[in-house]
Amino acid sequence: MVPFSPNGSYEAPVPPNYCGMCGSINAVPLPGVARAEGKAIASLVLGVMSLPPWPGAIAGILAIVLGAFARKDIRRSQGTLSGSMLAICGIITGFFGTCISIGLLAAVAFGALDFGRPIKTAWVASWHESVAKPTRSYGTLEVIDLDDREPLSVALANLSKNAKVRGRIVILQTYVRTSRECADVASALADPRMQKALTNVTLVRVDVDIFEADLNAMRIDTDTVPWFYKLDAAARPADAISADEWDENTATNMAPVLGAFARGVLSDRRSDSPLGTEL
Repeated sequence: MVPFSPNGSYEAPVPPNYCGMCGSINAVPLPGVARAEGKAIASLVLGVMSLPPWPGAIAGILAIVLGAFARKDIRRSQGTLSGSMLAICGIITGFFGTCISIGLLAAVAFGALDFGRPIKTAWVASWHESVAKPTRSYGTLEVIDLDDREPLSVALANLSKNAKVRGRIVILQTYVRTSRECADVASALADPRMQKALTNVTLVRVDVDIFEADLNAMRIDTDTVPWFYKLDAAARPADAISADEWDENTATNMAPVLGAFARGVLSDRRSDSPLGTEL
């Protein structure tokens, strides 16, 4: 049926979505054909990427921004776009990822974390602190920790030569940084009984993990720690004992044995010197 106006003239039908102000026809959203908003998908992907183990502060911020724009466009699409929940998930994961990343960066900046070191128990941390300085003194006991800046033979030769001039006794101790026994010995050095027993001694601590080949060439045991080797004026091992010469690693047990060993009067031994000679 052709529509006519009251005055009898022909009048064209008005489309249901006709806009009288701008003269345009808006698209009618069809059910079941809404497409996913691309920014919503990108927001979710970036949000997930912002979570650990990835350092995702930048990805997290982008996820939040894209998620917000995606939700805005979805609301304006009149049903032609979908993905509002994807955008929300992207915003949430992006927020958490950004917060975690900023927190980790702040912790590193203030020295609260050190990813270069393994997690240590309290006694291992104490041992690391005890060897942090290359040289330290406990009364007349001098403790020197060698590093790999020069060959072991050169370092020991210089130390022995210097000790001979000063009239000191040089004892080489092997250690491993993860050894509980080595940590006990290090802690006991501050005890006055140990300082008295090791009067006028230069204790040279050598890391087996760094100098294993050099130590083996000197006939020094590297299978177990700690070992104590008395060096002569030419930096050659002359006598040796291990921590098996006493029971628990306390100053009470160690001081008498190490003192007699340093003075060359340790006669009552649980095992013979691996070098086959004694001073």
